[in-house]
Amino acid sequence: MRAGDAESIVDLPLLLKGVYDRAAYDFRIDYTAAPLAALSETDAVWADALLRERGLIG
Repeated sequence: MRAGDAESIVDLPLLLKGVYDRAAYDFRIDYTAAPLAALSETDAVWADALLRERGLIG
């Protein structure tokens, strides 16, 4: 950008969703398996709730 250019606005959640969808991560990542790097207990509880809410685990 140059001085005087208008500020660019990026819809980051929409951009990331598009990348996620095009890369087919929902088919590449096994969300039912434990992550390779252990999560803290707080993060593990949050991740479990999020995945259950989205119907990715039972």
